Amino acid sequence: MYEKDTIISPISSVSGASVSLIRLSGISAIQTVNRFFSSVNLEKAEGGKFYFGKLIAENNQVIDEVIVYIFRAPKSYTGENIVEISCHSNVFIIEEILQLFIQNGCRTAKPGEFTQRAFLNGKMDLTQAEAVADIISSKSKAGVKNSLLFLEGGLSKKIKELKKDIIDLASLLELGLDFSEENLEIVSNDEVINKLNILLDEINTLIKSFSNSRDFQKGIEVLLVGEPNVGKSSLMNALLEKDRVIVSHIPGTTRDIIHEDIILEDTLVRFIDTAGIRITDDHIEASGVDRVKKLIDKVDIVLALFDLAEGISIENKELLNRLIKDKGEDVIIIGNKIDKKIKKETIDFINSFSNNKILVSAKLSENINQLRSAISFHIKREIQNEPDELILTNKRHHNILLEIKEKIITTRDSFSHNPGHEFIAADLREIINKLSEITGEITTDDILNNIFSSFCIGK
Repeated sequence: MYEKDTIISPISSVSGASVSLIRLSGISAIQTVNRFFSSVNLEKAEGGKFYFGKLIAENNQVIDEVIVYIFRAPKSYTGENIVEISCHSNVFIIEEILQLFIQNGCRTAKPGEFTQRAFLNGKMDLTQAEAVADIISSKSKAGVKNSLLFLEGGLSKKIKELKKDIIDLASLLELGLDFSEENLEIVSNDEVINKLNILLDEINTLIKSFSNSRDFQKGIEVLLVGEPNVGKSSLMNALLEKDRVIVSHIPGTTRDIIHEDIILEDTLVRFIDTAGIRITDDHIEASGVDRVKKLIDKVDIVLALFDLAEGISIENKELLNRLIKDKGEDVIIIGNKIDKKIKKETIDFINSFSNNKILVSAKLSENINQLRSAISFHIKREIQNEPDELILTNKRHHNILLEIKEKIITTRDSFSHNPGHEFIAADLREIINKLSEITGEITTDDILNNIFSSFCIGK
């Protein structure tokens, strides 16, 4: 259901910046803003230009000095009239602007509603609309480039080509049915099977790209584990080159899970500092330890940290053995505090493992670059560099293609029972409809609401 009222929402951060952007879209967008804009008559103003002025509330109080940009339908993102207001990024100003227009006929936009209107107005198909959300959420340069290929219509073009081939084949089959009484063979069974096999290869290539790809949107997660006071917080600060985590000599200082993001190898890497793993009577700390154990299975890389100045406890041995068993080569063993006197039994224990081993001083930032290089090596193994061809990352597309694959196989194999061409033509129409679901030519309100509800507010 396409609601044609005027919607409004911030489309940028509402804090932490100098300027924020508020968007209105709908039939009355220009008229509504014009009522409170002091500089020019926006209803007569030319689209595609900036206008500076003041927003004045109904009580004649100035809300803010703003810059207004007008897009006139259909030359806009949504295909409707759009007004974008640049104001100072202060939450009180933004809230006052929003309330002013909501009280004068606008409605707060739902998540993804601007893009949903763009789709419903034919500005983009469904794969391109989904690519908008993927671009925003992508946590690697490769993921952004792949999503841009989708936004530019890469998958749409491929689906269109596949549909054309099937429509041409279905047309030949139906033409043959029209001339069946004259015993004219327009297309043979062997030709149909051959064309189905070619189509199956194309579909399998797309499916395989999904199976072999990593989730570009996820980025890389690196978990720091070890006993309390082993230096995890100091190591995280050294990696980030800033004091983000509280460093204390008191065991158990980091009871909760703390994370920070940096960019390595064109990929967003999230470092997660955790509660130290040990047996404890403190139920708050024990809860944090339980969460660490669950996180180990989910993250991409584990940095197992050991204090070289201390002996090896049974818990430490059990921890590392479990990590190696569960994560294998995704574990990097780190011996910390090389600036202190090293215990031989500890270094011997670490050297007994074949995994990556790095000796550092988190406190003095010694060998931290070597550790970053080791992490970079893991990232390169996990994340493909900028793809030149489409990599399928959308689960909805993947599921529909799997259904199409099964239908093609069933149709092809049915020739062993010598089916009538009218049945094959009916199967091909089903495949055409399934391909149309990918691009949104055939869809339902439930599917659309599910897709766009996952978008961020303001997009």
